[in-house]
Amino acid sequence: MELEFEHPYEAGLDRVLGAFFDEAHIQAKNARLGSRNLRVAELERDDAFGKLVIEREVTSSAAVPAMLASFHREWNQVRQEEHWFRKDDGEWHCEFRVRIENVPAKIKGIMKLKGSGQQCTNHVSLSVRCDVPLLGKKVAKFLVEDSRAKIEREYQITRQLL
Repeated sequence: MELEFEHPYEAGLDRVLGAFFDEAHIQAKNARLGSRNLRVAELERDDAFGKLVIEREVTSSAAVPAMLASFHREWNQVRQEEHWFRKDDGEWHCEFRVRIENVPAKIKGIMKLKGSGQQCTNHVSLSVRCDVPLLGKKVAKFLVEDSRAKIEREYQITRQLL
């Protein structure tokens, strides 16, 4: 299952990308999101590349259906790994993966942050796949809807913090 978002920012590309890689920004954003036990496992960036790995515990944005409760707990350990690279002066690309402990699903995607010194837009594509017999599509659908809500909330908080 696929999701796509377009997130415009009233801030320049360097400022937004800088916030994505700023540990204080990451801490503040996750505090507002209600995450707990946040750990920035890796954070490195230069003029051409960047890598960010964040581990945290999160809750679902909606009640977990009973049939999925064996996979999804109230609090879930999540690891998000992002690999960024500069495409040109006005564009950065990212490939990311999200792993939810004990949930047999693959969540991955890409981001394309494009803009100038005044404004930019982050184009996000997300793919969720679960191959569990009989329940795979239901697990994937729940994760897609949960991801949609979380990504939109994260975007709104990032805009506020900028």
